[in-house]
Amino acid sequence: MAEWDASLDHIIPSSVLPPFWAKFLVGFASLVCFARSYDGDFVFDDSEAIVNNKDLRAETPLGDLWHHDFWGSRLSSNTSHKSYRPLTVLTFRMNYYLSGGFHPASFHAVNIALHGGVSVLLVDVFSVLFGGLQYSSKGRRLHLAPRSSLLAALLFAVHPVHTECVSTIRRPSLDACEIAAVHALVCSLKQASLGFVRL
Repeated sequence: MAEWDASLDHIIPSSVLPPFWAKFLVGFASLVCFARSYDGDFVFDDSEAIVNNKDLRAETPLGDLWHHDFWGSRLSSNTSHKSYRPLTVLTFRMNYYLSGGFHPASFHAVNIALHGGVSVLLVDVFSVLFGGLQYSSKGRRLHLAPRSSLLAALLFAVHPVHTECVSTIRRPSLDACEIAAVHALVCSLKQASLGFVRL
């Protein structure tokens, strides 16, 4: 795989960037690509999951989040969808509290930032997968991000398949799960390269 990556890096006419600049470029591209969704309004299920959800308001006790579904209905109710996502509803509630109400721009900003975070983490994942990211025994990075990993992360960051996930407000749980999974993968791969874990 390293030979294939080396030949691919030789073919691709871009310069090799230090990891910070590669991540900065991917994060910036992600933010610019989805910046137009920043001023969008609540659409489709956003109104039910956010605007009409009483669990987001301060008068609802915080403990009720653990007994209600995603839409604000009691889990024991026959009308409940049984979609249990209390951490997502908690992030909506914090966003509501910090922005001072139902301002779609703040909810969109969180989604765009989460997508940017996932895209930045993928630079390291693709670097490991393409054989360009290695660590010393002390945990220091030895190599620069290969061009192929930079291009793969850029493709992920700006690909239109992410439009619905980033543009609709009720979907930050997907990006948060992606961040957790990708971060766990990066940590596992780093530990494996140090010899602490065998994959």
